[in-house]
Amino acid sequence: MDSADHSAYRVPTGRPFLLKEFYPKLAGVGELTGELPDPADPTEYEEIADSLYALFTVARNLAPDRNATGCEVHPKGAVDTEAPAGWGRCLLCNSYRRTGRPDVKAAPKTPRHTWAVPSPPYDHAALMQTMDQINELAADINYRSEDETFVHLADLTHTAFVIARELSRPRNSSGCAQHPGAPIDPDAPGGPQCLFCQGQARRQQAGPPTVAIRPSRPVPRYERGRPPHPPSPPTTT
Repeated sequence: MDSADHSAYRVPTGRPFLLKEFYPKLAGVGELTGELPDPADPTEYEEIADSLYALFTVARNLAPDRNATGCEVHPKGAVDTEAPAGWGRCLLCNSYRRTGRPDVKAAPKTPRHTWAVPSPPYDHAALMQTMDQINELAADINYRSEDETFVHLADLTHTAFVIARELSRPRNSSGCAQHPGAPIDPDAPGGPQCLFCQGQARRQQAGPPTVAIRPSRPVPRYERGRPPHPPSPPTTT
């Protein structure tokens, strides 16, 4: 880098102080994950998830501002939840584009997150692999690094946070994706199974319940001018 380029470069405000805050937090997360057994109880991941979120907050502030719309013209605008495939997520810009293309259809699934979200499975190995990537990237970062490097660092820390957050959730004791906290039927055919799913299967096999309708009593007939019931005998005192 020559003197002209060097003099034109300006370090973003606050970046040296944020880096000074980032490295101790990263070391603290490394100590927590280094002492973590595999497998570990979900409660042991709670502190790691909290520490990773604090680390992500610093990494997010190190990176350039990333808004929900991804639009330079309307960074604080509304998000288009039905954006067509290949379009941005800015509702204002997409409204202008729809004016000339009213027949365009929405994409089947529009991402709603701003930072990287990993795909499952979320396990201990995925968390440790992501932490290794964060440590390797952080070892080569300085306050003159490119903005894309800090964006990648923020994505990695958010990925690690999501994995730790999912690992901190209570385990699925029943093995059922639909009823994770349901009791288990140990005598079910084929081995222990979810008791709620067993009940649903039995109800489907039995079909809709049949209700026996009891006929109502016929209304007593009476002649016009006569009371429907015989008069009560007078009481004597």
